[in-house]
Amino acid sequence: MLNLYRRHRLECEAGRAEESRSGEFEERKKSWKKCACPIFASGTLGRKFKRKTTGQSDWEQARAVTTAWEQAGSWDGQLPTPPPALDPTQPARITIEHAVKTFLTELTEQISFATHKKYRLLLEKLKEFSTARGYVMIDQWQPTDVREFRSSWVFLDSKGQHHQLNPRTGARRMAMLKPFFEYCLSNEWITRNPARAVKNPKSREMNAEPQRLPFTDEELQKMYDACPKFGHTVQHKWKSDDVADFISISIYTGLRISDVALFNAKNRVQPDGSVHVRATKNGAWVDTWIPEWLQERIRERAKIHGDYIFGTHTTTDLDVITNGWRDRLKKVWDMCGPWAEKPEPHRFRHTFARILLQTPGVELRMVAELMGDTEEMILKHYGAWVPERQKSITTALREAFSGTPKPQHKRKLVAMPGGRRS
Repeated sequence: MLNLYRRHRLECEAGRAEESRSGEFEERKKSWKKCACPIFASGTLGRKFKRKTTGQSDWEQARAVTTAWEQAGSWDGQLPTPPPALDPTQPARITIEHAVKTFLTELTEQISFATHKKYRLLLEKLKEFSTARGYVMIDQWQPTDVREFRSSWVFLDSKGQHHQLNPRTGARRMAMLKPFFEYCLSNEWITRNPARAVKNPKSREMNAEPQRLPFTDEELQKMYDACPKFGHTVQHKWKSDDVADFISISIYTGLRISDVALFNAKNRVQPDGSVHVRATKNGAWVDTWIPEWLQERIRERAKIHGDYIFGTHTTTDLDVITNGWRDRLKKVWDMCGPWAEKPEPHRFRHTFARILLQTPGVELRMVAELMGDTEEMILKHYGAWVPERQKSITTALREAFSGTPKPQHKRKLVAMPGGRRS
């Protein structure tokens, strides 16, 4: 791969020093002042190291030039001539950068912030993979590229060693990658979806659906006991009561961390003390009850901090907002000692489901409505926390086999010759 860099001229429009250099990543900064200084390529082709101007000042055009050199495997020859003007009746070729940006922009209106973030991170990896391959246009992607892109998904363990992702995680990523290429296909930027031909590998891990891991009542108590220590050891405007309130609202509402961090008492808390937890597709709200003491805590916080009971923010970046509370919760969790399972904010939502499902008389339908999921998915993910389910299965089996014939044993079992002796 050839390396690209911009070498600034004496007459640089941005006023940079002559012969100074800058890279594409550096120039992505909002404060960067653009210029038309030429972009150079350096590297080895045909066993010959060289630095050579691409004759371009645009990064995408420069990459197109170096791609042609790399494919030819030589520095010799003329620079590639500009492509002929496209037939106006034919659709224009679209860059990968443009395709990703357009897709993510439209997706913002359809999905939650957390889901959008997953798409954004995956497509950032796709752009990096494309750059490593010298791809500029989205129609350069083929099924073999998708397979190799999937094979590149690895993670680092605590010892810095690379491991392949869990097959289930890989399947979820593929489930996000296919809609992206389907979007490109619907816009006629590509002639086929290269991800459609790539099937996920089948394994036992793919079939085994993991149960969600809520916090136990003992673990919740440990957190509350550790909260006072947070206020004494951390120099921050948020103290022990603030973290305890954050935990309480998370447990009693099942809201995600971003919704709790931006909890608006005026919009969420109703006159009867119930709390809006989510809006349905027809615009109606689903409410949940919270105890009177927590209602009072919310009112007290609103008097101090305003409608946003955990403070207003100068940034609109949810990552920044939620990461602040993740750090505070982590400090509390570290004070609680070792954990059998890693504590995470989303486990509060699982705890909300666990408490409801362990309560006699609570139906799956009620929990599904509160969490915005189907009864099938609730049973699939939280089946271990539904005691009525096992009770019903036991009752059904007892009734089914009550009249089944059974053998009449006339004598007791004896040890077989040569068998194991105690």
